Amino acid sequence: MKILITGSSGMLGSECKTVFSQDHEVFCPDRETLDITGWDMVIEMLDDIAPDVILNCVGLTDMETCEKDEFAVRKINVEGPRNLAQASARFGCQIVHISCGEIFDGHKPMPQPYFEDDTPSPLSAYGKSKLESETAVRENSPNYIILRSHWIYGIHGHNFIKSLVRWARQKNPEVMKVPDDEYGSPTWAHRLAVQIQSLLTNQGRGTYHATANGYCSRFEYAVSVLDKLGIKAPIEACSIKETDDGFGPVNYLLENRYSRKQGNDAMVDWEADLDKFLHKHAEDLIKEAGKS
Repeated sequence: MKILITGSSGMLGSECKTVFSQDHEVFCPDRETLDITGWDMVIEMLDDIAPDVILNCVGLTDMETCEKDEFAVRKINVEGPRNLAQASARFGCQIVHISCGEIFDGHKPMPQPYFEDDTPSPLSAYGKSKLESETAVRENSPNYIILRSHWIYGIHGHNFIKSLVRWARQKNPEVMKVPDDEYGSPTWAHRLAVQIQSLLTNQGRGTYHATANGYCSRFEYAVSVLDKLGIKAPIEACSIKETDDGFGPVNYLLENRYSRKQGNDAMVDWEADLDKFLHKHAEDLIKEAGKS
C-alpha cells in the first residue's frame, strides 16, 4: 500500500511514519515540497506518486493563535483538508483526516463520554475550524476516515508533557496551577498510529473516536507524569475557570464505540501507555527540557 503522510515531522505524523514504514511504501514530503493549502501542489504530488491513502496530520493546534489569526486557522485547518479530500476523490484514493474532541462543548456530565454521532458544538476557534474540516472532508471525498482524538502526547512536536517537564526542570519554578475539573484520556501518539493502521488494514470508513481507555483530570495527569519521572515541583490544583484556557470544555471524554463494534479498537489504558512512553523517553524529555 502506498501512503502519503502530510505533517510527517509532527507529533503524530512522525509516529505514523515509523509504524507504516514497516509494512507499506510511505511518502513523507516536507512543507516546501507539499503545502496542502496549495491546490496545484496537491494535484502534482498525487499525480506523481498515486497513493492508495492520504493521511493528513497537518493542523494548526495552538489555541491562542487560532483565536487571534482567523485567516491562518481557516487556511491550514479547513482549506488544506478540503484540497486533500477533493484530490483523493479525483485520484480514487482514501483520505484519513485527524480531528479532535474540541468539536464538542464539553458540557456532558462526568463521566458520560461523547460518541461519534453526538451533535458537535465547539466553543473555541480551534474546535470550530476542526468541525469545518470534517465537513470539508465528508462533502468532498466518498472514501474517508475521520479520526477524533485529544490530549495527544509524544516525543516529537509540542505537547502538555513536554511543557510540564520543561517548567518543572527550571531552577526554582513558580507554582503551576493545573485544573482538577478538566477531564480527558491522555493518548500516546504511537498508539494512535497503531489504531490508524488497524482501521486501514480492516477497511474502516467513516468517523471514529480514538483515545486511550480510562480517564483522569488534567491535574492527576500532571502529577502522574512528575511522579513517574521522579521530579518534585510546586504544583497545585485549581479550577479551569482560573486558567487562560477557561473557555474550553471540561469534559473531553470520547468513547471509541465504532472501532470497538467493528473489532478494530487498538487502544489501551492511559496509564499503561504513559508508563511505556516515559520509560522509553524519560532521558530524552529531560535532556530536551534542559536545552530550553
